Amino acid sequence: MQGMVSRLPGIFEETVLSKRVPLMPSRFIRAPHPKTEIRPNSEAVKKVLDAGWVGQLKIHGHRVQLHIPSDEDTKILAYNRQGQLHKQILSPAMEKEIRRLFTPSTGWNVVEGEWLKPKEKIFLFDFLKEDGKTLERLSFQERWKKLPRDFISPHLKTLPLITSLEKCMEVLSKTQEDIEGLVFKSQSPGYKDTSILRCRIR
Repeated sequence: MQGMVSRLPGIFEETVLSKRVPLMPSRFIRAPHPKTEIRPNSEAVKKVLDAGWVGQLKIHGHRVQLHIPSDEDTKILAYNRQGQLHKQILSPAMEKEIRRLFTPSTGWNVVEGEWLKPKEKIFLFDFLKEDGKTLERLSFQERWKKLPRDFISPHLKTLPLITSLEKCMEVLSKTQEDIEGLVFKSQSPGYKDTSILRCRIR
């Protein structure tokens, strides 16, 4: 209307450029899950290692896919293997550690692990999304290198890679609490179920 003067916003008022837009919820990623098993003997394990596969401990816990937002006011999402949110929530102490190690600069980071719920501990083994971008073009070994390893935490631990036959057979030769055996992962990129094998303790 004639005679009206538009008012500029004050420095403490939100504008289109300054107001916060909440992050869209992060969708579950269908990550690889072993459908094939090899025998826990040196011949079978050597064959897999010679083909360039690497091993990791198979922890007997609950599979968890953590979606960590860049916005500190947005909740961390913890999905199970079926793509549903875990009914048990992360403790404040666990959330604090997850944010400390995995808060992205933008969007969402997504990492996977096995959650020992009674012990409030997560054993991390894969990195699926970084700063909002999925890492499916990378091999498992390349994704694993993005996981932090030089840290101390009462709630989080990154599982190391096992590449020697001697170490693999040592794991498979004895019963250990919370350890079911080994999983072996190939160098192929993506999240295919054919890129992972299970090997249980005798």
